[in-house]
Amino acid sequence: MMIVRELWREAARFPAALTWSTALLLLVFLTHLAQAVAIAWSMSAVLRGHPQDVVAALSLIVGIALARTGLSLVQTSAAARLGGDVRQALRRRAMRAALVPERLHDTATRDGAMRAGLGDGIDGTDAYVAKYIPAVAQVFLACPVVVAALLLLSPAAGLCVAAGIVLALVGPMAWKRMMARRGLDHWDSYEALSADMLESLRGMATLRTLGDVPGTRRRLNTRSEALRRATERVMRVSLAETAVIDFAVQGGIVAAATVALTHAATGQAPAIETYLILLLASEAFRPIRDLSRHWHAGFLGLTAIPGLARLGAFTPDRDMAQGDPTSAPGGAARREGTRGGRAEVLRVAGLSFRYPDAHDDVIRDLGLTARRGSLTAIVGESGAGKSTLFDLLLGFLSPGAGHITLDGRPVRSDDIAVVSQRPVLFAGTIRDNLTATGTPKESDIVAACRAAGILDEIQNLPRRFDTEVAEAGTNLSGGQRQRLALARALLAHRPVLLVDEPTSALDATRAAEVIETLHRVARDHIVIMISHRPETLADVPDVLRLDAGHLVRSAP
Repeated sequence: MMIVRELWREAARFPAALTWSTALLLLVFLTHLAQAVAIAWSMSAVLRGHPQDVVAALSLIVGIALARTGLSLVQTSAAARLGGDVRQALRRRAMRAALVPERLHDTATRDGAMRAGLGDGIDGTDAYVAKYIPAVAQVFLACPVVVAALLLLSPAAGLCVAAGIVLALVGPMAWKRMMARRGLDHWDSYEALSADMLESLRGMATLRTLGDVPGTRRRLNTRSEALRRATERVMRVSLAETAVIDFAVQGGIVAAATVALTHAATGQAPAIETYLILLLASEAFRPIRDLSRHWHAGFLGLTAIPGLARLGAFTPDRDMAQGDPTSAPGGAARREGTRGGRAEVLRVAGLSFRYPDAHDDVIRDLGLTARRGSLTAIVGESGAGKSTLFDLLLGFLSPGAGHITLDGRPVRSDDIAVVSQRPVLFAGTIRDNLTATGTPKESDIVAACRAAGILDEIQNLPRRFDTEVAEAGTNLSGGQRQRLALARALLAHRPVLLVDEPTSALDATRAAEVIETLHRVARDHIVIMISHRPETLADVPDVLRLDAGHLVRSAP
């Protein structure tokens, strides 16, 4: 038995689901005990020659089996709900901890390693939470009941079974500690391989150009071999631990059976007590076998616990602890109330920022005023600080000085929507991509697509909003991807829209269409865009150049 405190605390956050799942598991176990009694009764009735008792016992056995089937289905559903609740809470906290400036700008954090933790690591905890924790409760609640019944029937048999249960629980602990230590190496190897694989796939075109495909193949092969060796070490220790449990289980059953059969060897016909001892001795170890099975099923997730802790998955929800009104019941609605309305002016005053270990400020005493109804464009050389300014507006970075206000109040992250330079589109339908921010009404989807200038093109498609989008939107043109991303941002109903290099990958005609769309959107939103292409800004009235950390008005 291995107690992982972090996961027990997480399960305890959902006491109703945990209690219900454990209670149902105990009821399922009670049906096994009841069936053992019915089988003993039927066997005794056969030997005594009581056919009516045999029929009654067989009917009882069938009824118990049907009841157990129904209870097992309900228990499985309850366990799945408990595991799902815990996984959702872990993933929410891990994502919240990951989306902070320190993590987003931490060059030592590998996306593939984070993906492995957020995906396979959190999913791997399900077996422990949903199955193993209720099974532990079953061992401590059910096994003593069976041992007590055996002690009443035969003290010697009861003591043999009790000794077997203790050995089955205590014996493997040393093995499991060793397995846990080696499991950490296993997860580290898995995490490293996942990170290398993701980075190689992202940079495959570059790797081919540089001729480094063979070197990448060798590196991935080395990682794979490390994972294979770590897996084999874990399996060897696991087999030894399983052998200890099997020895204890079989030894306890054999000892109890020997005691029972010794009574029968006296020449007397076996009584119902003899059959009960034989059957209950086996049933007493059922929770132990379940415990071992669920442990092995959830071992991968357990090896990920240190990685999940580093991600912040076990960090308490600070917003609730600090009394953030948006995290309390009804808070989402209050937060939603700040969205969807119009704002008139975004002001930046005295803004300064310096990256750690840098000698100079990348942004110095910067001032900016952007108003609804007019598109604002920011241009500048690469490295001038345009993306840093956007990160400051979004709250990804904290300024060293200055402040940002929206209509006179501090700007919040949920005031701003973003369209990135390379919009992220997912494999699915157009509707799936547009509704990623929530569940808007059909009329809102149509209105957002019309405002983004993509509605006519969607309606000309054979399946319209149900048209499939390939991964990364590769079956769409660059302009279509930009306008879909713009429509998705509009569906977030936020008063400020930041657009990063919307025309960088477009020809002149498509670029002009996107700029025209942004002019239309700016009638109802404060729109600020970054551009490296001055030739696309001929009709933009407010063009500002970022130079030496300051914004100065520039001719388009």
